[in-house]
Amino acid sequence: MANGRTRRAVTTLLAVIAVLLTTAATAAVDRLRPAPDPFATSPIAPSYVVLPVADAPVLEPAVARPRVTTPAAAAPRASASSCPAMPAVPAAKAAGARATVPRLSVYDAPDGRVTRVLDNPTVENAVLNTLVLDRRGAWLRVQLPVRPNGTSGWVRAADMAPYEVAYRIVVQLCRHRLTLFKGGREVWAQPVAIGAPGTPTPKGAFYVDFITPMRASGAYGPYLVSVAGFSNVLNQFGKNGIGQIGIHGTNRPSSIGTSASHGCVRLRNDTLRALVKVVPEGTPVLIVD
Repeated sequence: MANGRTRRAVTTLLAVIAVLLTTAATAAVDRLRPAPDPFATSPIAPSYVVLPVADAPVLEPAVARPRVTTPAAAAPRASASSCPAMPAVPAAKAAGARATVPRLSVYDAPDGRVTRVLDNPTVENAVLNTLVLDRRGAWLRVQLPVRPNGTSGWVRAADMAPYEVAYRIVVQLCRHRLTLFKGGREVWAQPVAIGAPGTPTPKGAFYVDFITPMRASGAYGPYLVSVAGFSNVLNQFGKNGIGQIGIHGTNRPSSIGTSASHGCVRLRNDTLRALVKVVPEGTPVLIVD
């Protein structure tokens, strides 16, 4: 009897030890496994689907598109067949650079004259980020978050901390669509609201200059992805800001897919949260017809 109890006890102990060893081994493998890229293999399941177009794949699963009530002040989207095709998007990574000095001097040429000095942090209390356009020895030509849109200048490389950016954003105004690219390939797409006819979203080549959390229940949703581009008709939005546009959420999800904003690009709050997980400062943003 005693030997039987002893054998059962030993068998139970060995089973427990085996489970513990298996759990420890699995945990060790998980620690060594790199964090998954949420856009590397498949898009995040969205709440809205992009309407099919002839020249661009629909990346979302085929789920029913919810009814959208267009506000009276909002202009409806154009027919997809009448919209320009998606422009070519470079496969190469982009380069951003953040200022490491409290006041960044900008020059008209390497070893040239100073044309402006930018504060770091910025007026929004954000780190000053730029998009690198060219390099010449100890100098970088960078795009700046200032008016007029697309302004660039030369800065000393020693005053900057460069970094690579894997993703690129394209906003197609006619299609009311934001598409995310990696390595020149579309990896994610979402419908958006854009500027109303009287306050249009500016077109051009911009970049993300900072990202900040917001009050999720407010008009901007949980995050503001600031874009280094400025409204061509407004110097302020209401009594705030400097007329700089952004990509943000909304407390009016019914506006998605219409032209209803003061110039910013609106996403649904859940898809905005997905976007900010992978898009850092310095990400190029191309806004086209």
